[in-house]
Order: sequence, then structure tokens, then C-alpha cells
Amino acid sequence: MLNHQQQVDFSELWADAQPAVTAHVRAIIRDADAARDIVQNVAVVLLRKFDLWDPDRGFLPWALGFAKFEILAHWRDAERRRVVLDGELLDSITEMWPAATAEIEVERAALQDCLQKLPPHARELVHLRYYEDLPMPEVAERVGSSPGAVRVALLRIRRQLLSCVNRCLETLRGET
Repeated sequence: MLNHQQQVDFSELWADAQPAVTAHVRAIIRDADAARDIVQNVAVVLLRKFDLWDPDRGFLPWALGFAKFEILAHWRDAERRRVVLDGELLDSITEMWPAATAEIEVERAALQDCLQKLPPHARELVHLRYYEDLPMPEVAERVGSSPGAVRVALLRIRRQLLSCVNRCLETLRGET
């Protein structure tokens, strides 16, 4: 914990050094928000370690040393978050996209066909829950049932649709 005089000394030294530290960080980090965060982190670290500072060594070079480490940490963290697609992967995705899109379209058509085969009450439940995106209690209220009964009915409907779609796809794949 710094005593009062050390706090005053730090405040004066940081007030003098901050513009140079900020300019240094901004010259390297183009994102203004990230640069501000880095400068703030530098100030916090300097304050915590101020009692270790050697007054024979200039404060600005000491502060710039910590800025360097904060910049490196920022780059390391940014690299971890970055998702990189190399050219080969991008080419592969581009090549397979039409086939994947066609497969999705076949599955969508099978689902539509299976939805049409459902009894009207089941189609109404699916429509209210998934097309209108209503919460379960509201669906139950609209159809005059309990939320538990609607939940069970939708579970059965989803299983029925899955089975129907799988049969349709097997039939289609058997034809090709």
C-alpha cells in the first residue's frame, strides 16, 4: 500500500508520462477502445508496482516497458479470439456449399410434406410454438390445454416428424 507522498509522486509522474504512453500505444494499436484499455491497464500495473520503481531510472522508460507487455498481451488475446480460414478450407467450403444447400432444400421439402400429413390440431400446435414462437403457456392457453399436455404433444409430434422425414429421405436416396 502506498503512503500519501508516494500516491502524490505517482500521480505527478503518471500525469507527465501518460500522454507519451498513450501516443506510443495508439501508434501501435489502431483500435481506440483497445488502446484506452491498454493505457488504463498500464496505469494500474504501474500503481501496483510503484514501490518497486527505481527513481534513478526514468519513469517514462519504465512505463513504456509495461506498455510493451500490455500490448503483447493484447495481441496474444486477440490472436486467441481470431478465427482464421485458410485458402484451402475456404475453397472446400465453397465447393461443398451447393451440395449442402441442395441437401437442406430436400430435407426442408420432406419436412413440409410431413407437416401436411399431420392432423390439423397437431399442425396448429407446431404453428403456434415454432412459427409464431409463442411460449408454452401461451400455446396451451390458445388451444385450451395445460402446458404439460402441450409439451407432451409437441414431443410426440417432433418424434413423428423425425420419423416421417427420415422415411422420406430414405425413399429419395433409394431412388437415386
